[in-house]
Formats: sequence, structure tokens, C-alpha cells
Amino acid sequence: MRKTSNSRYTKTLVIFIILAVIFAILFPTILITLFANNNLFGPNTSIIVAILFIIAYPTVVFDSYLLKSLVDQKKANVSLRLENSYTLGEETSFYNYEAFKNRAEKIRNISSNSHKSHFIIAFSSTSTTTSTFRSNMISSLNYDMSVFLSALYGDRKSKFSGKNAVYGFNRGIFLIFYCTNERNDIPELVSLISSKAFSIVDEKKLRIWVQPFFGVKEVNDKENLVSAIEDAMISRNYSEANFETYTFFNPSFKSESSNADINELEAALANGEFVPFYQPKYSVKEKRFVSAEALARWDSPKYGLLSPSMFIDKAENGGLISILDNYIFERALQDLSDRLKRGRRTLPISINFSLYEFYSNRFLDNVVALLDKYKVPPSYVEIEITETTSQANQFLSISVIKKLKDIGIRVLMDDFGVGYSGIENLRNIPFDAIKIDKSFTDLMLTDEKTKSIVKMLTELGHLNDIEVIIEGVDNKEQVDLLKRMRVDTIQGFYYAKPMSNKDYSDFLQHNDFEKEIKQ
Repeated sequence: MRKTSNSRYTKTLVIFIILAVIFAILFPTILITLFANNNLFGPNTSIIVAILFIIAYPTVVFDSYLLKSLVDQKKANVSLRLENSYTLGEETSFYNYEAFKNRAEKIRNISSNSHKSHFIIAFSSTSTTTSTFRSNMISSLNYDMSVFLSALYGDRKSKFSGKNAVYGFNRGIFLIFYCTNERNDIPELVSLISSKAFSIVDEKKLRIWVQPFFGVKEVNDKENLVSAIEDAMISRNYSEANFETYTFFNPSFKSESSNADINELEAALANGEFVPFYQPKYSVKEKRFVSAEALARWDSPKYGLLSPSMFIDKAENGGLISILDNYIFERALQDLSDRLKRGRRTLPISINFSLYEFYSNRFLDNVVALLDKYKVPPSYVEIEITETTSQANQFLSISVIKKLKDIGIRVLMDDFGVGYSGIENLRNIPFDAIKIDKSFTDLMLTDEKTKSIVKMLTELGHLNDIEVIIEGVDNKEQVDLLKRMRVDTIQGFYYAKPMSNKDYSDFLQHNDFEKEIKQ
């Protein structure tokens, strides 16, 4: 555990003791000697005494200042250790918000002329929803993460040491201030921390759902650190809501945000303000769109059209996420039913379900009941769950997935590659398809290791007779590379952004990518 504050406390104490000893022993000895022999310095005795008092006065003042500093430091250490005892489960000296902010400011000032970039990184080892419930397991995980970060801080050979970085903890969220010349250090640090979190859970056999999400804010020299920390937190929430490993801050995150409370969300659900938007998936082999993903949007009269990052966390914290999951599922089934009745081109739709709904005892019955209600064949429905959801209770997830497949519903593993045991999941859990996470797509053109990983994951999927889908594909260069890698299906802005039901129906009838396909 970090020794910085204890070290500073010890140094102050040593200086105080040395000065106190000098003043308490040496100065009285000189005075006694002077007054015992009035003729020792002759007529200059009074002058010598005056000089000694002149020297002694600032020494007393300085000692008083040190004593006050010592007392304040002791109080701060006791307060910090008590705070960490509550939040981390152990009495430690790991920096809290205030200590982190002060130390980060010092590092920024020291490195201001070094032409390095400064970043604030916010992350949690579990989802924010999970973190709101204090438990011994979560505290144990957070404590071990603080020990790990402290070791990084103290390792002088590491690029992430105290000369370049400082770490802190604030109400379930870890904070990092990092200065570097290399922007690519951020993915490396994210990967290092994520791997450690998964290994801690595995080694300690903690029965908690772990998926670190990171928000990153680049800080300029004059920017207020408090605002930068807030921006990093907003980015972290955006990452979690969109199931992205890490997200760099974008000012639009703030402009899109709302102050909606739980009552507004409940009213919005009652008023039918939530709608599914559809993003088609393109088959490389068939050269046509073969399915689409339903993504929740809130069409709010007050706030406008909001993406999931603006309301998912509130829905989870307010216990509404299962209601929202089923609401979007039912709306998607209504759209499918209407399309089938009208004889319009209809593709299978994949629906995302949260961990909370997937493991509920009513999940399977509800799926079957809604399929019957809207007369939608199961073959038009795909269910997406994240890798971490499947890992939370592997025995139960295998049972649920097998029952879904018996019904005729395909099951997809979302965010493949982000979790700790993805390859093992492929062997044990009968998924029909895997979706390689966007974090790999973002780096595969510039990083050879990432490109090799994508290729390996694709081959691994094919070896297991599993369809390989990759998401977050935004440009032709990425598409060309993925075609060479023989990826089965591509999803991303290059082919289509998420769109309303009407626009989606029109898109399926007329789009530039299927002109050579006869309908």
C-alpha cells in the first residue's frame, strides 16, 4: 500500500524532533553558562543573549509551524484511513478524491513544460449499479485493485509510476491522472488494469459480475481539474451504457445529457416514449443484409432523442432496466409482426438483455408469451448477451441458452474478447454467433497485435462452427481488411447507422450495398 503520506509524516516528525532537541538542550545550556559566569563575555554578555533570543524566536515559530503541520497531517491520515476502511474494507493510505486532486495538480505543474499530454481516467471494476450495493466481495476486489495501483505508483521502472501518474478512489470509482508523450499508452494501461481485475476475481473466486469500464479525458494546462474529473466520469458512464471498454470524452456527451429522474423514466415508459432503432448487419459472403440489432432510444418531448448512455444507468439504478428490456423487446416484436403482415422484407432482429433480466425466473416464459402474442416465428428473433453476463453464472446461462435454442431462437455473445475467459466460454456455452468488440475494430488498422487477435478470434469462431460478427466498423479500410480475414458479418456506421423503424424499412428496400442483389 502506498507509503507517500506516511513517509511525508515521518520526515516532518524527524525534523521537528531534531529542532526540538537542539532548542531544548543546546539553548538552555548556553544560557546557564552565560549567567553562571557573568564575566565570560564581559560587557558583551547582554548582546550575546539578545542575539541568541533573535535566533531562538524564528526557531520556536518554525517548530510551532511544524507541530501544527504534524497534527494536521496526523488528522488527515486518520481520516483517510477511516474513509478507506469504509470504501475499501481496509484501513489504508490510498488517496481519496481530495488527496488525488492535489497530487495530480502538482504533477501537472511539474510536467507543464515537458510537452507531455495529461489525461484523467475514471474506471470501476464493476458496473456502477453493482457498486451501489456494498458487499465484502466488492470491497475485497477494490482493495486488491488499490494495492495493485499502489505497486504501479511505487515502481520507478514503470511508465505508470508516481513520477508520471497518481491514483485515487472516490465512491466506487478509481481515478488516474497520467502524463505521457504516447497516446497509445492509454489502451495499454486499460488492458493492464482490466486483466488484473479479472485475475483477482478468478484467483479469489469472487462471485460478482466484473467488467471494468473506462472514461478518458485529455486535460489542457489551464483546465480545471474538478471539471476534467467530471468529464472523465461522464465518459466512463458512456462506456458502460454502450458496452465499450473505454471512451474518450466528447463535449456532445454533456449536451446530450439530461437531468431526468426515475419518475420521468417511469412516465416515459408509460407514455411509450422509448423506441427501438435498428442497425442492419451485412453478410460478407452473401453480399446482403441478413439481420439487424434493436437499440433503445428515448424520444423525449423534453430532452429530444437520447441514446442509451443518457438513461441506461438511471434505469439500472432505479430498478427499471428489466422493464425497459422487455419494453424494447415487445416493441421490436410489434414491428416484426407488422412487417410480416404487410409482406415487407423482414430480417431477424437481435435484442439485448441485461444480466438482471436474463437470469430472472420469468425470462423464458416472458419470451415465449410475447412471441405467441405477436405471432412472430422464433427464427426472426436473436438474443444478445454480453460475455460477462454468460460468465456470471455459467451453469445457469448454459441452461437458459439451450432452452432458447430449443425454441428456435439464436443466441449471440456480445462484446466478445473483452471478458476474461472468452475462449473457454466458446467451448462450454453453445452460442450461435460471437460479436467481436468495437475496441478491437478501433485499433486493428494501426496495431499489428490487435489485427492478429481479430484474425485469431475469427478463425477460432469458424473452428467452432460459430458465425463471427464484428461491430463498430466505420470505414472502407476496415471493411477490406475484415473481408480478407473472412469475417462473416459486419455491423457499423460504414453500412448503416441505427435508424427508426420507418427509415429501416425503406433502407431494406433501397440501399447502395445490395444493388446487385435481386429482391
